[in-house]
Amino acid sequence: MDLKDSPEEAHFRAEIRDWLSSALPKLPWPEPPGLADKLPFWRQWQQMLFDAGYAGLTWPKEYGGCGVDEKLRAVFTEETDRAGAPERLNIIGEDFAGPTIADFGTEAQKERFLRPILTGEEIWCQLFSEPDSGSDLASLRTRATKVDGGWRIDGQKIWTSRAQLAAHAILLARTGGGPRHKGITFFLLPMDSEGVTVRPLAHMLGEAEFNEVFLDNVFVPDDLVVGEVDGGWRVAMATLGYERVAIATGRVNTTRAVADIIADIARRTGEDGRPLGADRLIRQKVADLYGRALTHRLIGQRVVTLAAEGGPPGPVTSIGKLYFCPLVEDLADFRLSLEPLGDQFGLDDELAEASRWLRLTYQARGTAIAGGSTFIQRNIVAERMLGMPRS
Repeated sequence: MDLKDSPEEAHFRAEIRDWLSSALPKLPWPEPPGLADKLPFWRQWQQMLFDAGYAGLTWPKEYGGCGVDEKLRAVFTEETDRAGAPERLNIIGEDFAGPTIADFGTEAQKERFLRPILTGEEIWCQLFSEPDSGSDLASLRTRATKVDGGWRIDGQKIWTSRAQLAAHAILLARTGGGPRHKGITFFLLPMDSEGVTVRPLAHMLGEAEFNEVFLDNVFVPDDLVVGEVDGGWRVAMATLGYERVAIATGRVNTTRAVADIIADIARRTGEDGRPLGADRLIRQKVADLYGRALTHRLIGQRVVTLAAEGGPPGPVTSIGKLYFCPLVEDLADFRLSLEPLGDQFGLDDELAEASRWLRLTYQARGTAIAGGSTFIQRNIVAERMLGMPRS
């Protein structure tokens, strides 16, 4: 596999670098640390992307996107990461909900919902997982009952990222009988609907990014059903496919992370006063992480190539996720091990010089269950790639 840029990719990379160099200084830095405080900062950034034509890179042009392939989006992601651009608060909207609506939605749904996603006006969240239906999503119990003009929905969702900021949600609910995958319908839910209660959940970092959401007799009109009634599982699998592409190609730039670790080691000395990089065990660990990061990049390029050619990413994304999650954990843990006491201070502690890595080591544990747990990914690889019988 040739990892060098094609002429088109090289031109696009130079274009993005030039734009970022002039655009990023216009933001009101520093980026706020709290999620709610990030909203106006992020919306300004998203509007800048939209005005420059870089929002919804892979979306069809008729829906406000750029119509480029996954290879160019990967270039864009690499360059924004390199330049230290802000994170995106509307990942669910731009990467999951938007493409799903573009592929399966009605023209009225596309007209109503797509543009506000790209401009940053409306944040989205994902109401899929339930307290007893996370990895086994097909066992969900949230129920939608048909009424005049729409549906009444009752149930509970959990691990809903950014629900407290969201204007809309993509929602799965059971509308019919039958076993598991049948009888599930995909809805678009306005989060200000009567009967929706959002309860924030503090995670390991002490922040409330996740939420549990209660749905008590919530009315959703018929025109907010995506796809066919009782046919939502097929739509949901497409949505999860978009999510797994994002995870497989890496929410963390692992090759850059290794380079940052090497740079940190080069500036440090051990207790004996010798350069830290002279330690044989340190060098072995860095070599291991470097090789694994390069392998992860190759897997990501495979996923991107399949997507760029128009084919479904399929189970290759599961390999990417299985490889990515423990790699990020090991990267963060190793970097923290170089700090005094393993940098076991609070994120707000003035002694936490490596707070970036402390945050990452916590976040990496959560990534292992995002988009399907490790055990689900292993089953997918075993059954769909190795041809093993279902367990």
